[in-house]
Amino acid sequence: MPFTGAQIEGLQELFLHLARIPGVSLAERRIADEVTALLRAAGGRVHEDGAGARLQGNAGNLLCFPPGFKENSPALLLSAHLDTVQSTADLQPVVSARDIRSGGNTILGADNRLGLAVLVHLLRTVASGNSLHQNFMVAFTVAEELGMLGAAQLDLSSFHISGGFVFDCSKRPGVYIREAAGSTVFKMTFLGKAAHAGVAPEEGINAIALACRALAGVTSGRIDADLVLNLGKIGGGSATNVVPDRVTVEGEMRSFSAERLRRHLAELRQVCEQALPHPQALRFESQTDFAPYVLPTDSPVVQRLEQALRRVQLTPQPIRYMGGSDANVWNAKGIPAVNLGIGAQKPHSFEEFVLLEDLLKTAEIAFALVA
Repeated sequence: MPFTGAQIEGLQELFLHLARIPGVSLAERRIADEVTALLRAAGGRVHEDGAGARLQGNAGNLLCFPPGFKENSPALLLSAHLDTVQSTADLQPVVSARDIRSGGNTILGADNRLGLAVLVHLLRTVASGNSLHQNFMVAFTVAEELGMLGAAQLDLSSFHISGGFVFDCSKRPGVYIREAAGSTVFKMTFLGKAAHAGVAPEEGINAIALACRALAGVTSGRIDADLVLNLGKIGGGSATNVVPDRVTVEGEMRSFSAERLRRHLAELRQVCEQALPHPQALRFESQTDFAPYVLPTDSPVVQRLEQALRRVQLTPQPIRYMGGSDANVWNAKGIPAVNLGIGAQKPHSFEEFVLLEDLLKTAEIAFALVA
């Protein structure tokens, strides 16, 4: 839909208003309350789930419905997350004719207040009387920055969701993530035997030495185009005069294939066990952080997004991406979903910014998706 000058100015003001409200992960109460108030004042319906209590936070996920939503009919799901990675309480945005930037003392919070503002604007506009062509609902999730925890808690089983669109990729509008990696986290505990390092070192088994021996055979970093392994944390030992009996190493693997993750995780364990005097010297634990997704080019959700992008004069640019988002969670729940570029550039930094043209174009995409 074409935007008037007043609507463009209103969208910018809404983004700045929401960006200034603090709401780090598990402390989203203020931003959740403001979004709820804005939408209810416009005539929308908002439901908050119990994810906040389950995650030991102070706010839950918000499910938002425009007037006329048909609960028993197929619906599109549009989503963004409420939390920011750092507080924006002291945000001093710098607005120019070209962009909106952080003043340099905090993050801007465009990740993900830009997506939040666009979808709040969409809901308010539809509620004000504009015709609703597609049945759609909006989810605003909590604790996304901690690993999509809010999305994982959200129960969508009572709805007939045909596809999802997540407004949370830092790439510019037109880009969308058709293939996203999954992540498996692991913890390896190397078990030695404590002894006095000065009096009886021969009675001990040095767990640090065990870990070094095992890790010497591990390749980390970018293994190939489809697999990354990171050794992220290591810790152990109690004092310089004690042979350490325990060392822990934590890391993660990312791949576009769940089978590849399972296979390489088994290989990692085998390499480490073979380097040790006996397998019992290693305790190996792992769990899926988030699952990968790969959508075919003829997927209805991909086709709808590409049609919407062309409708607003953008060339669709599908990419593969090693990062995760709520789209990974929606796909794992059986909802085909993509994460699309909104132009929140340099996220998580004090240099974060958004081009005004990207803010407007993202709003146009949202309207085109539900038209």
